[in-house]
Amino acid sequence: MRADYDSIHTVRLSRRWGWGLASLILVGVLVSWGWKMAEVSERRAMQATQENLQTSLSHLSAEWVAKDGVRDQSLVTQNPFGLLRWMPDNYCGELDEKLSVESGCWYWQPSHSWVIYQPRFAGGGWGREQMPYVWRLLAVPRQDLAVMQAGRKAFALELEAVTDAELATTKLLRN
Repeated sequence: MRADYDSIHTVRLSRRWGWGLASLILVGVLVSWGWKMAEVSERRAMQATQENLQTSLSHLSAEWVAKDGVRDQSLVTQNPFGLLRWMPDNYCGELDEKLSVESGCWYWQPSHSWVIYQPRFAGGGWGREQMPYVWRLLAVPRQDLAVMQAGRKAFALELEAVTDAELATTKLLRN
């Protein structure tokens, strides 16, 4: 009789371990899906902010040309977030050479004329470092018909992605 009770106890213990393991796997899958959703959401928000910044800079350049107030190219050294009428909620200010970037923030780095975004969820997370997304502010010559007829030189402010090779050579963004 004792052997029957021992086998029932073994079966119950095995079921508990099985349910526990299945629950653990399910929690792991749910956490993985949640992390992936956060990565995709952050990437889309970052791309939307970058596109809005690019569009706003183009509109600002067109506004200057329309007002007959063509600016000089020294604007590429000015903070583009300060030039615009809006600022993202996660803009964390200008970045000095000594400071490290905080995840989930936008920065302006004046010595390189860079707009920087450090992702929060990208790179697999859990302590793995992710290189920031970096764009260079450029003054691109514009040759609109009206501007050419007036004999003026105009330019548009644009953002150009900084290459990984150039990022790797700078000491600025290493934590």
